[in-house]
Amino acid sequence: MSLSLGIHTAGPFCGVALLEGDTLLACREEKMRRGHDQFLPGLVQSVLDEAGIAMGAIDRFSVCVGPGSFTGIRIGVAFARGLALANGQQAFGITSLEALVSKPQDGPVLALIPAKLRPPDQTFWAQRLQGTERSEPFELSANDLTEYVSTDISVVCTPDAVDTIRNFLPDQPLDVCEITAAGVPRWAKLIHADDIRAPSPLYVRDPDAIPAKSPLL
Repeated sequence: MSLSLGIHTAGPFCGVALLEGDTLLACREEKMRRGHDQFLPGLVQSVLDEAGIAMGAIDRFSVCVGPGSFTGIRIGVAFARGLALANGQQAFGITSLEALVSKPQDGPVLALIPAKLRPPDQTFWAQRLQGTERSEPFELSANDLTEYVSTDISVVCTPDAVDTIRNFLPDQPLDVCEITAAGVPRWAKLIHADDIRAPSPLYVRDPDAIPAKSPLL
């Protein structure tokens, strides 16, 4: 059974999770806005110790590449790449939005995380997903939500996005959940080798155009 280690430093916490197949062996998360570089090595070791797993046994390394705290992301990405290189493995870059969804869904999904919530600049980081297929993340204005959401699309969001979404989509069912470190390796273990996102800090841009409601990707 494969062992997958995931690192998340893109949000207001420093998190590490270890999976064996689909089973979560250990997960540690510490709330922090800064100082990830000081806590991350010890957090990784504590997860390995809890699971009784040696670093050399890890088959797959993954890290959240953003969007989120750029300083935290750079620290996590550099650390994950170093671990993978030292163990002769490849590192996988996972977005914050993929970590939010955590597992592929049967139908189309729009994942949303707040980017700017102060009017008039109300925007989200967004990503469209269906199965293991996914778009690149983009910044989406709250005013354009109705152009992206239809009855056949599930919306997954963090708790701090709910009120703003409700102002624009009052009747839309929402799957509300927190981003966790465990979402990083859960998604990474499903990615094929030819579909790997490089573990580099992610820059999010506005979409070039608003797509029709029916096509997802």
